[in-house]
Amino acid sequence: MKKNICFINNFNNEKYIEACLDSVLNQSQSFDEVLVVDDCSTDGSLDIIQTFCRKYSIINLITKANEGQFSTFNVAASVLPDNAQIFFLDGDDIYPHDYLEASLKAIGRDRWDFAFCEQQRFLEHPPKSAIVNAVSAHYFTNTSALVRSRECWIGNPTSCLSLSTELFKKIFPYPHFQEKAFWADNLMIYAASILGAQKIYLPGLGIGWREHQNNYSRKIYSQNDVVRREKAISQAFSWFCQKYGISRYPSVTEFFNEYDALGKYWQKRLDLPSQYKMFNRLLRQQIKNIFA
Repeated sequence: MKKNICFINNFNNEKYIEACLDSVLNQSQSFDEVLVVDDCSTDGSLDIIQTFCRKYSIINLITKANEGQFSTFNVAASVLPDNAQIFFLDGDDIYPHDYLEASLKAIGRDRWDFAFCEQQRFLEHPPKSAIVNAVSAHYFTNTSALVRSRECWIGNPTSCLSLSTELFKKIFPYPHFQEKAFWADNLMIYAASILGAQKIYLPGLGIGWREHQNNYSRKIYSQNDVVRREKAISQAFSWFCQKYGISRYPSVTEFFNEYDALGKYWQKRLDLPSQYKMFNRLLRQQIKNIFA
């Protein structure tokens, strides 16, 4: 039987980890397992997690040397069972009490490759329900060519994502995990598309995304940060394409099949140019690749 597993990555979330775990363990539909990977926290968060472990047998805690958030996903890949759906949660975020139940109902199936919902941002008072509106789920067709050509970012931050373990284990372990300019959610979002995963967008649902001073959304990035990130993305694209025998750049036909399937809303949301402009850009890219 398929399991629904919550995977929490934690590092020094002493202020928030109790609320995080409470939100997971008090769902209207229970998770089958909660996996927590702690990246060598130096505050009191590990003590808090261990207290929960003594009370709840479904929690599986793994502690490891400090290597960054990315490394916790590599560790998770070695212990997660097959035939499961993974719901990700950062140690400073929370799930509204009906998140799992509402997600399963919105998706309408018990197995899927990749799903993502929205964020409900909060400072002190978390959202009471995961349901934010009545908009139905959107089912994407293939998005591999869109990503390989235009780096289309089709997803949301870590706590909004859920993946099948089959897809997760195709992405992780990833060898270049120590690159600080590139994050695990970016890798999952890009790699899932490259590998042909069928993505599902849940616009009617949102997790509780905590705003605080340590969030990356508040960081100001230098030009050097941007350059490092672009290099890390290029490295990841090349690595997955080579490993799985996928052409690094798609054909014009492949791209426009996916472009047309998006529809006008997602073409605009992904900031894609008109077909005429895209055709010219793709031709220039094809010529550049020939003479590279």
